[in-house]
Amino acid sequence: MAQPPNVVSAALRAVGNIVTGDDVQTQVILNCSALPCLHHLLSSSKESIRKEACWTISNITAGNRTQIQAVIDANIFPLLIEILSKSEFKTKKEAAWAITNATSGGAPDQVRYLVSQNCIGPMCDLLTVMDAKIVIVALSGLENILKLGEEDAKLQNGTNPYAVLIEECYGLDKIEFLQSHENMEIYQKAFDIIEHFFGTEEEDSNIAPSIDTDHQQYQFSSDQSLPMGGFQF
Repeated sequence: MAQPPNVVSAALRAVGNIVTGDDVQTQVILNCSALPCLHHLLSSSKESIRKEACWTISNITAGNRTQIQAVIDANIFPLLIEILSKSEFKTKKEAAWAITNATSGGAPDQVRYLVSQNCIGPMCDLLTVMDAKIVIVALSGLENILKLGEEDAKLQNGTNPYAVLIEECYGLDKIEFLQSHENMEIYQKAFDIIEHFFGTEEEDSNIAPSIDTDHQQYQFSSDQSLPMGGFQF
C-alpha cells in the first residue's frame, strides 16, 4: 500500500541515519531488503525524497566492498548517474557523494563497472559548479578512477583509458581551469591530477569564465582552443 510522502520521508530519514553508522549497522538495513525500496524511491515524483534516497545510498557506498556490490546488484548506479545528469543540484550533490564513495572503497572491478555506466561525463560536469565542496568530491572521484586506469595501463603497457575518456568529456580543460581556483584544496588537487595523469601537456591560456548564477556554474567563453560554440554542459 502506498504511504503518504511525509511518512516515506520520515522512514527514509530514519534508515539514512542508521546507515551513517558502522558497517554492521549498515548491513542490518541491507538485510531488511532496503535496496529495492531505495531503487524505487530514486524514481519518486518528489525531489526531496530522491535527494534523501541518494543521501542514504551514499552512506551505504561508504561501507565495505560487499555492501558496494549489493548496491551494484540492485541496479542502483544507473539511476544515480541519471540523477547526476538531470536532477536539481541539491540531489546531484548526494548522487555525487554516492559515486565518489564507491570509487574510494570499491574493488577495481566495481570501479570499472561505474565507468562502464558512463559516470565520467556527469562527474566532469560537476567541475564547473560554484559549490567548492562538490567540486572536491567530483575531483576525488575522478582521481580514484584515474588511479585505477593508470594501474591498468601499466599492466597492458598502454595509455590510461580513463584519462582519454575524461579528455573526451572536456574534463581535462575543466581541471586545468581549476588550477586557478581560489580554493587552495581545489587548486592543489587539480594541479596534482594534471601533473600525475596528464603528463606535460601545456595548459590552455583560456579566458577566465564568467559566472552563470541561474545554474550555479562557471560559464566558459568562446576561444580558439575550445570546441566550436564553447563547452556543452
